[in-house]
Amino acid sequence: MEIKFKNTKERQVAYIIAAGHNQLPRIFNKLMNHITKNDISTIEYPYCIFFNNTLDIAPEELYYEIGIPIMENVPREGIIQIKKIPGNHVVSTIYNGNYNQINKVYHALMKYAVKKGYIISGPATEIYINNFPEVSESDASVEVCFPVIKK
Repeated sequence: MEIKFKNTKERQVAYIIAAGHNQLPRIFNKLMNHITKNDISTIEYPYCIFFNNTLDIAPEELYYEIGIPIMENVPREGIIQIKKIPGNHVVSTIYNGNYNQINKVYHALMKYAVKKGYIISGPATEIYINNFPEVSESDASVEVCFPVIKK
């Protein structure tokens, strides 16, 4: 696993804030249907930002934002919101394998950042490189990153 620091660019996103792990596929499909129905051009992979610690809570208590970077400035619709996410400095790695093992990646990123003199400054983001949620849990390809600041 290669861990690195990088800068992300500002990007506009269509997103939904939701709760409950079992809702993720339904919420993702709702977002993708909105994008398809409105012929919105996407520019990057879908993402999920987790607002609480995925290790310490029951799946139904998971609170997150799922979204996708888009090109056009489109109106919001129902629970689908539009915003700009500012660029950031992040610690990042690409994880390929069984999604059930991804928590090890979280720990490795946090440990690496601290070792290099950084502080985690925000919630984790998972960027789904292959077709979430259609792929099996054993075939995940996910970029995991945390925003960081230098101590």
